[in-house]
Amino acid sequence: MPYRSIARWALSLVVVSTFALGCGDDDAAVDPDAGPVDGGPPAPPPSTNHCTYVEMAPTARAGGTVTAGTLSAGAAERPISIPLGVTLGAYTARSSRFGSQGFVDTRESALAGSFASSVGIETWPHVRVVAITSGTYDEASPAGDETILIVKAELGVAYQGLTHELEARLGPAFSGKVLFAVSHSHSAFANYTGHSAMQVGFGAFHRTAYDALLGDMEAAAREALANRRPARVGIAHETGFDPEDRVNRDRRGENDDLAGGRRDDHDLFVIRVDETDGTAIAVLPVFGMHGTVLDADNPMVSGDAPGAIERVLEDAFEDRVVVIHLQGAAGDVSPVGLEGATQCDLGAACTSDDECEGLETCADGHCRGPLCRDYARVESVGWNARAAILAAWTSAGESMRESAELEMVSRSVTRGPGHERFTVRDGALAYAEFDLRREADGRIWEDPETRTELVSPIDEFNAPYGAALCSGDLVLGRAQMPGTSDLDDTPYPSCLMLQEVDRLFETALEVTLDAPPICDTTRTTVSAARIGEFVLVTLPGEPVTLLVDRLRALSSVDADHTIVIGYAQDHGGYMMTAEDWLRGGYEPTITFWGPLEGEAIMEEAARLIPLAMSSEREDAAEGGTTRVQVPVMDDALEPDAAPMAGMVPSSLPSTVLTRRGRPIAAQPIEVARLESAYFVWIGADPLAGSPVVTIERETSPGTWESATRRSGRAVGEGDVLLTWTPDPLSGEGPHTHYWAAEWQAVGWLDDAEGAYPLAPRRGAPVGIYRFRVVGPGYEITSETFRVSPATLSVVVSGTSIEVSASAPFGYRLLDLETGATRPAPLRGATIEVSFDGGAATEITLDATGRGTIAPPAGWGFLSVTDEHGNTGSATP
Repeated sequence: MPYRSIARWALSLVVVSTFALGCGDDDAAVDPDAGPVDGGPPAPPPSTNHCTYVEMAPTARAGGTVTAGTLSAGAAERPISIPLGVTLGAYTARSSRFGSQGFVDTRESALAGSFASSVGIETWPHVRVVAITSGTYDEASPAGDETILIVKAELGVAYQGLTHELEARLGPAFSGKVLFAVSHSHSAFANYTGHSAMQVGFGAFHRTAYDALLGDMEAAAREALANRRPARVGIAHETGFDPEDRVNRDRRGENDDLAGGRRDDHDLFVIRVDETDGTAIAVLPVFGMHGTVLDADNPMVSGDAPGAIERVLEDAFEDRVVVIHLQGAAGDVSPVGLEGATQCDLGAACTSDDECEGLETCADGHCRGPLCRDYARVESVGWNARAAILAAWTSAGESMRESAELEMVSRSVTRGPGHERFTVRDGALAYAEFDLRREADGRIWEDPETRTELVSPIDEFNAPYGAALCSGDLVLGRAQMPGTSDLDDTPYPSCLMLQEVDRLFETALEVTLDAPPICDTTRTTVSAARIGEFVLVTLPGEPVTLLVDRLRALSSVDADHTIVIGYAQDHGGYMMTAEDWLRGGYEPTITFWGPLEGEAIMEEAARLIPLAMSSEREDAAEGGTTRVQVPVMDDALEPDAAPMAGMVPSSLPSTVLTRRGRPIAAQPIEVARLESAYFVWIGADPLAGSPVVTIERETSPGTWESATRRSGRAVGEGDVLLTWTPDPLSGEGPHTHYWAAEWQAVGWLDDAEGAYPLAPRRGAPVGIYRFRVVGPGYEITSETFRVSPATLSVVVSGTSIEVSASAPFGYRLLDLETGATRPAPLRGATIEVSFDGGAATEITLDATGRGTIAPPAGWGFLSVTDEHGNTGSATP
């Protein structure tokens, strides 16, 4: 769930709660409970009658025998069609009530509600699917003897409703056979999850978003199934991934005293899926890392760091290969990359915001645009991970199998509200019965000095309806569990019992929560899938490293063959061991059932591993429970009519949003490499669909072809920044919808295998280009523009020469050390140097972009040309 969001929310909630609960009786609102809890008859157990549960369908093909079968596989990818205007998950600080982050203008959106509206797309989120079948299949039995569908969406959290409804749409043959995982980007589409507690970071649930997403998932799944062909699969495990913390790093210091607490997720698994002739079909790297390079103030849809892993790896292949990054132990792991890769200023000098002509802020003496974010750092995470993942992919090729045993089992399990649901470690740890007449005894550790062995049963967590914000900054006496107010070295004093604060949350965030216990906190979904001797086991939340270590130790399969996939099937907050939870910090704030919840769910997942690895095909649903029904509602919104869609306006409203902060009325006629081209047009309401923008190049007079990346994908989504502005920004009545595209003229990486893989970025083919836009009901091309060679910076000092390329307003990564906007040295480049118009001499620059020259006496002018035809000059 939201990284750093609830902490900010809690700070703001202090003010709200004092106002909302303090009227008429301030002491009751803010003072801890005093004295013993009144006696009397026990309270009735919390009711779940307000929840609607439905039966789990039986596991497909139960009753048979698992045998090795010939493998086939197919893959597919599809952009997510949730409309712009939804908010982005997962920061509560994007709410207008708590932080107002991400608001860049005064636009209003019916989908985003009180949260900031998304305004554009940096990299378009996708659904990616791989289908693996063992045995025969045909049109009459499309699932085969056994089929596993791995469905990955670039979203903040999974939701079990999507898992189960996708299975239902695909038919009974896929019941229990869909593994649905997400990237956990904090800048992805939101408003789609029906888990009402998640609305505090994802905005109100809308079927408009949910139905669009579910449709995309189904379409991609069916395409992957249709694409199946004979295949082979191999899996590699690297235990020392990213030793220098260039990709990910531990972000949880509170558990450093625990064995293993200082470690991040350094286990890299790579699942390799090829055709039988070795042609790659799909690559699935598995390791943990948050998607939080971009912060809550970013209003642009982005795959963030996990998405960068996929995009960078895609272009490592000349064929169209589907890359699916799956999360491991990401709950306490942050992305790294090249910090400060983009220097976010637009050049104009300023001393105050008033001097920035409508731009957002004056920072460090320069005007900063409202959409200037460190997208290049996002990209650098992928580049830093690339070599290690490709090495593991190569290693996986040494163990490829054309035949293997496959089985997948899924189960809905009970989480609460009963205390008995949380007995773990073979009964060694349990909760005392929930009873609000009883005060906690305050005994937590057998030895308070070492804090290694817990007293059981635990009577401090005493929340019949669940509790949230444990270890937060807010202490609200009326919502405290009895007898916990003095336990300051634990998360307990700030745990807010949900029955006391649910209405406060609703009012503050303008969302509608279930009556407590919140229905989706009473059930969750876990799965295990066998691929030969390996097992994939899912965890429905944000597992921290120590919990994943414990699951791999509990697994009936050895740790080297147990692949834990987090953020999968559902989302219930952070998943931690009991000792880790009691260390406090941020992570316990986003749990619902206290220190034993994470282990209780983890053990339910572990119980499925023997079923998946057995020779029998069991019906795992029999050992589980019902599932929560997806909310039924109709929020159909009619898009504005778009009579001018496809027109190029002659003038623009001052509100039109671009990365540069001001409207771009005229597109350039010529663009030097590494600079940006722009195009603005009138399109349709995002509710009708977002436009697809690609870059075309004239290959001969009048003949146009789409520019394509090495993988064969069009230069477009992920290469072009797309922004949308309604006019007027708010109010009733029709709106005109302006769209703007920006493309930085960088070369596509046809050969990125050398020591300096980003060098081709300064080599976009020169020639005539245009934007092509395909929108709902219209198609348009821009005026043409020419891409010309870049001007290089050349510095000569004695017999030394330094050469670099620069893009001071760029957003694409040009160099793995200097980033996007600082001069990028021509590392290892061979250049031609000419003095005073004489014959050219070749020299090779070193790893810093420096070389040695022998200038003639009295020279007056030096010219330099690199291998791409970019030129530069210098004088003595």
